Amino acid sequence: MAIIKVGKIRSLTEIEQVISEIESASDDDRFVFSVDSLIARHGPMYDASRLQLVVTLARHRLQSNYLDVHPKSSRDSVLEGLCSYSPGIAAIRLSRGIRIDKIEVDRREALSAATEKMQATDAEKYSKVIQGRSLDLICVSGSKVQYLRQLFIAAGIVKESEDMKKTMRDLVGFVGQRSKDKIPNSLVNALGVFSSELMQNTQEHAVTNHAGKPYIGHVEGMIFGWTRYTADLFAKDFSGNSSLQDYWAIEAGKTENGVTSLRAFEVSYFDSGPGLVSRFKSTPITEMTIEKEREYFLECLKHKATSKHEDAAGEGLPLVLGELKKVGGLIRIRSGRLSMFNVFKQGGIERNIFNFEDWSDSPLAAVEGAVISIIVPLRRE
Repeated sequence: MAIIKVGKIRSLTEIEQVISEIESASDDDRFVFSVDSLIARHGPMYDASRLQLVVTLARHRLQSNYLDVHPKSSRDSVLEGLCSYSPGIAAIRLSRGIRIDKIEVDRREALSAATEKMQATDAEKYSKVIQGRSLDLICVSGSKVQYLRQLFIAAGIVKESEDMKKTMRDLVGFVGQRSKDKIPNSLVNALGVFSSELMQNTQEHAVTNHAGKPYIGHVEGMIFGWTRYTADLFAKDFSGNSSLQDYWAIEAGKTENGVTSLRAFEVSYFDSGPGLVSRFKSTPITEMTIEKEREYFLECLKHKATSKHEDAAGEGLPLVLGELKKVGGLIRIRSGRLSMFNVFKQGGIERNIFNFEDWSDSPLAAVEGAVISIIVPLRRE
């Protein structure tokens, strides 16, 4: 049995390395996480990706086993830390419980530390749960407040687009504060439509596996944030594709102290389902080639698109893509063996909204669930 220690995983490169280790590990290998790896806030795209790493590990081996965590200090402080943010909460919900050295805490008891956070989130008392400029909404199956009022009007009934638009305006306004005026209302409204459709889809397709068998537990939700990605830590993640390299070169500027960074508003959506292609085709991706998976991935994105002009399309994803095209934004989707993105230059009109590319040319290990990240750069005037 090998002990695989997971420390600070900040970059996508580091996250993908651990996912690769999960895929290649033997059944009796143990992954031991630092508390920081599950609660640190590095931006919605990165934090949702770390949550997806946990989902992948859980679906492979944790549903009947404990999640091992390095002792930080006391048992209570470890549980309090893990239950302060979505990746830690997801890790607990999708495992048997938490093991801290030789101390085992079952799932129900461990999740009790998240009660205050979940209740405050549901009551829209965001000042109690926001840390820095990051706010997360996580729906946890079996929780008394599973159906957060920001996203649902009743148990299992997702808000329709008009109500969700108001939710998005409130959330963007609260998280953004002084920067909220840099996010066009049309983009916020598009996110409302997209959020409504996406959450409805997760309720239908992300609570069961590809064959329709219900999962023992599941999570879904979103993370908002205003982020500054510094070149020293994150520029490498934008180097695996020429389009990404160009985007970083254009959008990353220098601050007053000479540090190069990309400032952005972000929202990332996550779920613990079977992944886009698996649930779209009702087939495990292991039964198809990577070329077929990519073909089905693009088909999945387009299958609800209308024949209207792309900026007037009545479906959420084309609306969001059209808005990102106007503001020069980026969207990344990680699902299955794929990490696909589309990126736009500010005011550019030449790029098709469905011209998705591979994030890098390196082969990726398969992940469980799906993460969709949207980045809108905040440019200096």
